Amino acid sequence: MKGCEVPELPEVESICRMLTDRIVGRKVVSVDVSLPRIIRCGRLDSIINHRFSSVYRRGKYICFELDDSLKMFAHLRMTGTFLWKDDLIETVSHIRVEIRFEDGCLLYRDVRTLGGIWISNDGTEPWQTLGIDPLDEEFTSEALAKRLSKRKMAVKQVLMNQSIIAGIGNIYASEVLFSAGIDPQRIACSLTVLEIERLRNAITSVLSAAINSGGTTFRDFRLSDGKDGAFQEFLKVYRKAGEACSRCGTKIRRIVQAQRSSYLCPKCQR
Repeated sequence: MKGCEVPELPEVESICRMLTDRIVGRKVVSVDVSLPRIIRCGRLDSIINHRFSSVYRRGKYICFELDDSLKMFAHLRMTGTFLWKDDLIETVSHIRVEIRFEDGCLLYRDVRTLGGIWISNDGTEPWQTLGIDPLDEEFTSEALAKRLSKRKMAVKQVLMNQSIIAGIGNIYASEVLFSAGIDPQRIACSLTVLEIERLRNAITSVLSAAINSGGTTFRDFRLSDGKDGAFQEFLKVYRKAGEACSRCGTKIRRIVQAQRSSYLCPKCQR
């Protein structure tokens, strides 16, 4: 389906920040699950009468902490999002889960139903391995170099491998590599020290800028207040095939890597 690249790290981080303001401290009074297979583990009704204490992100996962050591995890996949509603007067399509509070409702919306929610009584996480988070302090040029040093695959594939670096997907991998001036087809272990430093700086700057814009919306992604993200207005190469490079005027190219589209400037990213 065209337009189904997000949510990636910036979209998930933006949702977490907005939900923190909405649900932390509120007590769940009831839940409704209209599509049971969305709940991948545990029972959603176990969160009734519990309060949310924090919302944070790990890679592309949203992590909800409640009292009594309860945790809820969510992965949005292609078309999932959480929406906050003060009331349910307005009809919203494709709602799979409702979590109701005394003064509002948290809705999980998912058009293609590829996402999932996990409930854990003991804090067990739903992922097996996740790589370093690119917004952590530990994500230094040295840490990135260590993860690239023995990888004999294209650098774009490494960036999108969640067990190596958690949170980057197809949109931001293309944007980051353009910002760093690195061809997405370059073998990861061939990057020089200076290129790795540029790449690390590009990762943090592009992701931070996208978060500040509320992420990217092409089709289904919405923030928790129902608004679109705005970073699509600042994209330099993604979905720009045939358009002039903003730096040099060369036409942006689209290539296919591992069955995914990559976008690059053949002059700026040699």
